[in-house]
Amino acid sequence: MITPDENLGVIDFGCIKEMPDDFYYPFFALISTDVINDKNKTIDAFRKLDMIHADDSPEQIEFYHKSYREMISLFAKPYTSKSFDFSKPDFFEQLYIYGEKISKMPEFKQARGVKHFIYVNRTNFGLYTILHELKATVKTDTFKPNINV
Repeated sequence: MITPDENLGVIDFGCIKEMPDDFYYPFFALISTDVINDKNKTIDAFRKLDMIHADDSPEQIEFYHKSYREMISLFAKPYTSKSFDFSKPDFFEQLYIYGEKISKMPEFKQARGVKHFIYVNRTNFGLYTILHELKATVKTDTFKPNINV
């Protein structure tokens, strides 16, 4: 685009991805509703997202339920209140500590979950980092995904 003072302006949309319904609905139900507080509904969503497998033992189901619930609760923290102050380093310290913790767990050496997580995690972490550098406080309750649970 050309700016009013006749300079060239470039808009970089980065990576654009359309999320399929079979990812969108179970994922956003976890972070936008009370599903995360209901163990059976959470495990069902984790199964739909291929985070818990049909052949997992009861012990594995318990382990992955606890681990992924902790991960999603932490990553979705900015969306669980009306606004979020990204300038505070404690949120990022918690993210890094959790990342270090799971990087040492043999259960996470094999990838689990649908491929769309790579995009969502990369996008959110990049956005969170920019907002942290800007020391931004963001009103995070202005958009609610269309989820029927």
